[in-house]
Amino acid sequence: MVADEHFVIRIPDKLPLEGAAPLLCAGITTYSPLRYYGLDKPGMHVGVVGLGGLGHVAVKFAKAKGVRVTAISTSPSKKEEAIKRLKADSFLVSREQDQMLAAMGTMDGIIDTVSAVHPILPLIRLLKTNGKLVVLGAPEKPHELPVFPLLMGKAHINGVTHFKVQRLDWTKESYNFD
Repeated sequence: MVADEHFVIRIPDKLPLEGAAPLLCAGITTYSPLRYYGLDKPGMHVGVVGLGGLGHVAVKFAKAKGVRVTAISTSPSKKEEAIKRLKADSFLVSREQDQMLAAMGTMDGIIDTVSAVHPILPLIRLLKTNGKLVVLGAPEKPHELPVFPLLMGKAHINGVTHFKVQRLDWTKESYNFD
C-alpha cells in the first residue's frame, strides 16, 4: 500500500491496534471539539449528552484532561455505567425537570452525541453565559432551534461531524496523553 506521508499516523507500540482504531473516528470526533472550543482545560465543566459510542469516548477524553464531566441521558439505567465505569463526576436524567433545573447555568460546554431529534433548549439552559453546545449527532429531521438564548449571548451552537485532515496532530495528541 502507498499513502501520502501527510495522511499517515504512527500508532504508538504501547497502544494495541484494536484500541487505536476507535480513536481514528469516534476519538477524533469527540476530542477535536473539546480541544477546538477550549473545553479540555482542567476545572472546566462539560456535559456529555448520550452514552453510546461517541458519548463513552467523550467522557473518557474529558476526564483524562481533568475536566469535570456530567453525563446526561434520558435513561436512568445509564447512571451506574456513567459514574462507575466511565468515571463521570455526575449524572443527569434529561427527562427529570428538577435535575435539569438544579444544573442550570453550571456548564462551560456540552458535547451532544445523540443522533435522534431531542429538545435543545433544556441543554442550552445548562450552559453558563457564552457556553458552547457542540452537536455531533445527525438526526434525520431538523432540531427546533430556540433563537432567543442565542440573541442574548447565552450560547454558541456548533456542529461537528469530524475535523479536517489538517488536524491529524490532534488525532496523535488524543492517544499520546496519559
